[in-house]
Amino acid sequence: MVSALLVGPHDEQAVLVARDYHWGIFTKDRLHLVAKFIHQFGDFVFFNLVIGGVLVALGKACANRYVLRIAATLLLSGVIAGVSVQVIKFTTGRPRPPLVQKGKAGAWDFAGPTLSAKHRSYPSGHSTCVATAMTVLAFAFPQIIPLALLIALSAGASRVVHNYHFPTDVLHGLAFGMVVGALSSRKIARLRGRLRRKNRVQTDRSF
Repeated sequence: MVSALLVGPHDEQAVLVARDYHWGIFTKDRLHLVAKFIHQFGDFVFFNLVIGGVLVALGKACANRYVLRIAATLLLSGVIAGVSVQVIKFTTGRPRPPLVQKGKAGAWDFAGPTLSAKHRSYPSGHSTCVATAMTVLAFAFPQIIPLALLIALSAGASRVVHNYHFPTDVLHGLAFGMVVGALSSRKIARLRGRLRRKNRVQTDRSF
């Protein structure tokens, strides 16, 4: 709600600025190249399936229950977030930036239920999936929180630079993904707490 009120009125202008932005060595072409790279890896397949699959393999190889729990949570939360965000996209029918820029729709002209890819801007699916995965990993490994935040924000920004989404699409996608990831990670947090207590007990006994 806050982002809609503060950023919403500037959605159309923000997309145009991000699309044509350049500064010094950060030329428009270079920024678009970086955004394209981030875009290719910022989805459910990479952040949930690939990373989740790697964690499953590591967990089984090391017989590590904690790693297997993280992998299961990553995969399950990714499916929940991915399906949910597609339902929201279908229901709201917000036009994508190019359609608005051509004068064929307004940025806030929600068309309602539609299968048209041109009206599936809200919220950003990539931002949602990346935020979900990064939140789960941040709960599992708190030391990577700054990196997780940077990755999530970069993935979201790449969607605006590529003219696929408005800033509010990205912000709400990130927020939704963080909520799904946090709710899915409660068991990880409890398991991490039990492991810490167990390690402390073992350390105390060693002395």
